[in-house]
Amino acid sequence: MFIKSINENKLSLLFLALGFSVGQVAAAESSSLETVLKRESKSGKISAQIVNLTTTRELLNIEANRPLNPASSIKLFTTYSALSRLGVNYSFQTQIFKTEADGLCIKGGGDPSFVTEDLYVLVQALKRKGLKRFSGKITLDATVFDTELIPEDRTDQDSERAYNAPISGLNFNYNTITVFVNPSSRGQPALVSLDWPFPFVKIEGKVVTGDSTQITWDKKKNESMKNPLGDERINIGGKIATDGDEWHKPFRLRDPVRGFGLALTKMLVDQGVEGPLEPTLSEGTCLGQPFYTYSSRPLSQVVQLMNKYSNNFIADSLVKVLDHEVNGHSGTAEGGLVILRDILKTVGIDAHGAGRSLVSGSGLTLGNAFAASDFIKLLKRIVAEKVYLPEIFASIPIAGVDGTLKRKYVHSAVAEKLRGKTGTLNGVQSLVGVFPNAAGEWIAVAVIANGGQGIPEVELARFLGTL
Repeated sequence: MFIKSINENKLSLLFLALGFSVGQVAAAESSSLETVLKRESKSGKISAQIVNLTTTRELLNIEANRPLNPASSIKLFTTYSALSRLGVNYSFQTQIFKTEADGLCIKGGGDPSFVTEDLYVLVQALKRKGLKRFSGKITLDATVFDTELIPEDRTDQDSERAYNAPISGLNFNYNTITVFVNPSSRGQPALVSLDWPFPFVKIEGKVVTGDSTQITWDKKKNESMKNPLGDERINIGGKIATDGDEWHKPFRLRDPVRGFGLALTKMLVDQGVEGPLEPTLSEGTCLGQPFYTYSSRPLSQVVQLMNKYSNNFIADSLVKVLDHEVNGHSGTAEGGLVILRDILKTVGIDAHGAGRSLVSGSGLTLGNAFAASDFIKLLKRIVAEKVYLPEIFASIPIAGVDGTLKRKYVHSAVAEKLRGKTGTLNGVQSLVGVFPNAAGEWIAVAVIANGGQGIPEVELARFLGTL
């Protein structure tokens, strides 16, 4: 009765004083985590494994070999495959060609990290190379990838949300458009703007400045005979508090190739290159030698952008890039997945065996199925090889600090220490990562929950903090 009444820290000290090893103390204190996970496995499905990568000792195992949907934690497979096959310094190439009568042809390299800052740097480089005018006739070459913009295995195919952004050979701002709303004077319409003024994106409705913030939104495509490509219409309403923070909502951009062409045109004109604001855009193939080639940031930084915020668009792009670079044709999702499966096989993971399945490199699907033990195998390989360890570990969110873990584990023993790739879908939650214990040993963590109450974060943090 006495032992049961004292707190956990005193219990740990008591066990140590009685001669128990640190491992035995951890095992005793894991009972809470183990109990909760086993209880969760009755209302849902659990696959969990925690292993000391330094000593190879298994610290917890709950159905570790049970394949479940890991959601976005699958991005770790994509990260390892891309880095190991393409290299940490791989960069995407966007090539600019001059065509007859001052026209331009842009050949995309599938760069998923190309944003407004890159566009500015590209245009400045073109000016330094001597580009002073363009006719407005711009040919856009996105043939580095196939024409499937939305992977067929994605959930919620028709969603206009940013997580469902299309995959193209020419990309701009993650193929998304963001609406911003700021308060004005009480009772007056709020200040509404876009992060890029695409002429085909229309904002309808209004938000009124008031006592509180409650904004409604919707987005749809509006096709017409006059504009067969269609406008993209964002309808907003409701109110925003006079002293409220800026509200914003990102949406997918349905036609990324057209978006790139219009963004390039505006940046050229804004930066003093003579030409029309309304270009003549067409899709085709660039021929000859490029006038200028713009190289992206290295892959080591691109995977950080992907994993910190679990960016599906980058992950699905990397799958296609793998197919393009390895097989030398327009990259396809299926071709890239074949490469991922082959690489996983070298790690000891059979993507087709014992109920396992890999149909998406981003995890935005109901079709993926892997076990906690598969992710532990990958972490063991990363630590053993050491080649890609810095890049991969640096790309994973840190508990209480950044990315998808910024607001999790904030006041726990693992804050600022646990690095974990999260995964979330309806009824799906996962965490795969590493934790450095007090002895400087890496602890590998893989927990997948399908159904039930999800991952017991309090108990997990408490358990890891004892190691």
